[in-house]
Amino acid sequence: MRSRGRRTILISAGPRFRPSPTDRVCVGLLAILGRRADNRFMQIVRRRVLAIAFSLAVLALVSSGGGGRAATDRTAQGVVITSGVMPEGEGLGGGDYGYADYGLVLRNRSLTRDAIDVTVEVEAVDGRGLSLTDSYTAVTLVPAGADFVISGALIWRGSPELAGIETKVHVGQTAPRRRRLPPVKHISVTSSGGVIGSFTNPYKKPLPESATIYGVALDSRGRIVAAGYDVTDAVTRPGATVAFDILGTSTTVQLDAVTSAKVSVDPCGYLAFTRVCPVPGAHS
Repeated sequence: MRSRGRRTILISAGPRFRPSPTDRVCVGLLAILGRRADNRFMQIVRRRVLAIAFSLAVLALVSSGGGGRAATDRTAQGVVITSGVMPEGEGLGGGDYGYADYGLVLRNRSLTRDAIDVTVEVEAVDGRGLSLTDSYTAVTLVPAGADFVISGALIWRGSPELAGIETKVHVGQTAPRRRRLPPVKHISVTSSGGVIGSFTNPYKKPLPESATIYGVALDSRGRIVAAGYDVTDAVTRPGATVAFDILGTSTTVQLDAVTSAKVSVDPCGYLAFTRVCPVPGAHS
């Protein structure tokens, strides 16, 4: 997405990591996969492959202890207050794999501490409570007392039916309340089930091209029925406003069931804890 015009959100993930030599290879892969697909088939392939790549990148970060950053900081309490999972009926590879999108609303329950470097683990379980697969998403910042929307994808081998998801939230570090996220305005749901709106860069530094927009669509009861995300793919200058057009990824949701939407912007995405991240405490 450029700083003018709109793009369609096709998949849901968006973790980021501190670059090492291996990580830089991952960033290059993400850049290639992030290019716009030219037809519906390639959009589906892009969506599913990119979701796996993002989750593996964050899994590597978690396994390595966060690249030397502090252990989990519990002074900011990150919790999931709303969740939704949307299985896709057609499966993958002729039924060899199962696939589902998910959306979550996180909340930082602390009113005085900002949560920085927040990692969310989502585990898919079958009817017996056994794990099918898991997914990781990392978020640069959840300000004190604020909510943050994320989305992601789950892919598992075999034919077991997905019964639900379980979540865990880890806060890497906290800092006194003073940080803010890019404000999102004019959110509305289109007749085709998309979500449109705009966000503004509130910082004195540009937003990197890795800035990530997450969105979930809700029904009249507040349940998440579709989810999506996109990476801006362009630097956003200070004070600039960028329009977005999010298309939920679920193929089973009825469009007339969508009545509202929530959108959040991760200002740094996978380039958090690098010199280009404008969030205090989340740059090198």
